[in-house]
Amino acid sequence: MKHVRPAALASALALIVTASALPAAAVEAVSGEVAEYTGTIDGADYRAVVPDDWNGTLVLFAHGYFPTQFAELGFEIPDQLANNSRAEEWLTSQGYALAGSMFGDDGFGYTLPDAVDHQENVLDWFADEIGEPDTTLANGQSFGGAIATLHAEQDPRVDGVLGTSAGFDPLGGWDAALDVQYAAMTLLFDGLEDENGNPVEIVNPTDPEASQAALTGAAYGALGDPEANARMALAGSLVQVPAWFDFASPRPEDPQDAAQALSEWVVNAYLNGHGPVDRAHIAETFGGNPSTNADVDYHELFRRSAERRTVEAAYEAAGLGKDQLRADLAALDAGTRYDADPAARARMAEHTSPGDLDVPVLTVHATGDGGAPAADVRSYTDHVRAECGDIRNLWVARGGHPTVTAAEEIVAIQALEHRVQTGVWPPLNPRATGRSAAALPAETQVVATWDETFETIFVTTDAAFTRYTPPRAPRATY
Repeated sequence: MKHVRPAALASALALIVTASALPAAAVEAVSGEVAEYTGTIDGADYRAVVPDDWNGTLVLFAHGYFPTQFAELGFEIPDQLANNSRAEEWLTSQGYALAGSMFGDDGFGYTLPDAVDHQENVLDWFADEIGEPDTTLANGQSFGGAIATLHAEQDPRVDGVLGTSAGFDPLGGWDAALDVQYAAMTLLFDGLEDENGNPVEIVNPTDPEASQAALTGAAYGALGDPEANARMALAGSLVQVPAWFDFASPRPEDPQDAAQALSEWVVNAYLNGHGPVDRAHIAETFGGNPSTNADVDYHELFRRSAERRTVEAAYEAAGLGKDQLRADLAALDAGTRYDADPAARARMAEHTSPGDLDVPVLTVHATGDGGAPAADVRSYTDHVRAECGDIRNLWVARGGHPTVTAAEEIVAIQALEHRVQTGVWPPLNPRATGRSAAALPAETQVVATWDETFETIFVTTDAAFTRYTPPRAPRATY
């Protein structure tokens, strides 16, 4: 075993280091036989939990994307070290250590420019103060999947990557968001003005906050209207957003219910979550707008959409019909497009990991995830396999993002660990993984979500591993 625990692990009150070494980490709490460490390195907070009977495996967690405006709402990013805090609790009880950085700016906004450096700093601290792990697994949640894969490419200490409800293509993802926003603006909000009488802008906004408020206000106000829902469903379908928003309910079958689900994704994840305020943050980060929809054939995107029949049925149910659908697609193809700043686009492209990783990759993803559509996982998987990389996918039949249960996450972590340590994947079929998940404690059979006050709540649900072949992402940059 390579790891060596400090003698005072269970009782130390602080770690004292010289000014030239890594910053000190306080042992905030010792619960049972698990020590918790917190600290700050290069302006980024980090946290680690280490059981006294550490088994030598470290799971390094990279959290997902949290829009900059969430901070203004009083939201605080959880400092958990897994997609689901119940997974963190179970893993430490079984001897696993977990650690991760919160990244700069308290974790809000686009963190990738410095995220890999922050994760490497955490690994440096862990090796110096806790010990060298035998196995290091990078667990990337949502947008953290791009961080984890980029980290694995650059740091030989990473032995394997888990993408939990993950997205891997920042450039393609922001292009796709632009497609959704462009379609919504063209079909529903053309001529919309903010409170100052200025036009709402989705790219390079003059007043991001005012544009954001006007756009989200209009979008939430339109939710539920059959015609507006049909058009927002069309917008989401262009980038393979699924018609399944509520993880606690089955996928809707009624055309208007399905359109409502697609519209919920469009309004919450793409007009609000990636709206003008976030666009301004991205432009500031890269010195210009990195996204484009120039030369996109929206008829072709719709023809390839897995939700094409959902949208067609929604147009019929709303009384719009096929002629109006054709007219709306024609309006999208005829509209004024957005060009990217070449230098900004090139800088963002640097944050997409190549497919020739030297370590195994496993993904666990909900089939109904619209925040990070399954199509992105399919395209990334094809890219990795084309480069002769080793990647496998686990699918769970559930809507929402990131709605992988603690049990499903644990099964995925242990499957990846098995592959790293033995060179062979364990059985990953739904029957085998479902049986493994069902054997875990009842408290892990939960999806973690937030209530209206941003308090974490847990909803009990059984593991739902399934076979699934998603469509490809229409705007992937691989």
